[in-house]
Amino acid sequence: MRHILTFIGLLFVTVVVKAQQEAWQIVPGKSIGQVKLEMPANELASLGKPDTGDAAMMKTWRIWYGRKKDGALDYASTLAVFTAMRTADTQYVKEIRVTSPRFRTPAGVGAGSTMTMIKKAYPGLRLQKVYVSKNKARRIEVYDDEKLGIAFETANARSRRPLCSMVVVHTPGEAPGSYLDYHIGFDNLLPVNP
Repeated sequence: MRHILTFIGLLFVTVVVKAQQEAWQIVPGKSIGQVKLEMPANELASLGKPDTGDAAMMKTWRIWYGRKKDGALDYASTLAVFTAMRTADTQYVKEIRVTSPRFRTPAGVGAGSTMTMIKKAYPGLRLQKVYVSKNKARRIEVYDDEKLGIAFETANARSRRPLCSMVVVHTPGEAPGSYLDYHIGFDNLLPVNP
């Protein structure tokens, strides 16, 4: 009997640990944490009310910010979900973006990882888009593996050791931002040829 209880206890711990790992996992072309591509938008209610967002023409950005220990919003830790209408009455998740370094791909990379590490983990990445501010002081580079459905953005591209600032999961075969270019905290950026 003691062996059965030990086995059940180990099984329970294994299930809990696996669920916790999946809650912070980025799966290219599929999901970030609990949010999955093509899931109905009403299922996002499990994340709570978004902190902000934008909606127009049957498309919506929902944005959640992390929380600091004192409960204040942590604008550096963002989950953004883009949904669009596919049927007459339901929006579906089309793109997921995350800036929190807690989320990681199975290869162990995410926001905060060096672009060198990311390119080694995902050799199919290609520079797809570059955005610069009017005064050229701010720059974002978007590296995408369209086949896998994952992109990585860097907001410090001019650095000798650029770091990923955002991970984007999108439908394989479609470019990130193909629905709507949106860069949280980077207003007035203009696209330029890479």
